[in-house]
Amino acid sequence: MRFLYRGGGTISLMEPVTTIATVFSIARPAGEISKKLFELGKRVKDREIKQQIDEIADQLRELKQSASELEDQNREIRERLRFKSDDYEFRNPFYYEKAHSDRALCPKCFASNIPAPMSEIRNQDSSTPYRACLVCHFNVTLGPRYAS
Repeated sequence: MRFLYRGGGTISLMEPVTTIATVFSIARPAGEISKKLFELGKRVKDREIKQQIDEIADQLRELKQSASELEDQNREIRERLRFKSDDYEFRNPFYYEKAHSDRALCPKCFASNIPAPMSEIRNQDSSTPYRACLVCHFNVTLGPRYAS
């Protein structure tokens, strides 16, 4: 991601997903450091130093929790971006994944970021064609052009 600024140059920024992933990489070492601080705290006799070690360990636990929350947010953002990408195309009344252009996706499930497939065209009362979602069972009645 690049931005122009008044000085005439550009500033490059990491993509938000990459930034969050980088923050998460901090969580694992923070957990290891927290364990080492706990072990050190058990051996230290001086109360003041022991209290400082406990405070640092608490801050590391908070950092690890924040990194975990960021990882969850990152996963949600990736999932949302996946459905906004060029991997899908809309052909009324269904979305289709470009990699499987013959497989219609349920519009109801797609709105919830679930790529659920629709059934083949069926005829209701031997005249009205429709498709049913194979996941949520939502029916989409099709127009006369689909009648066989």
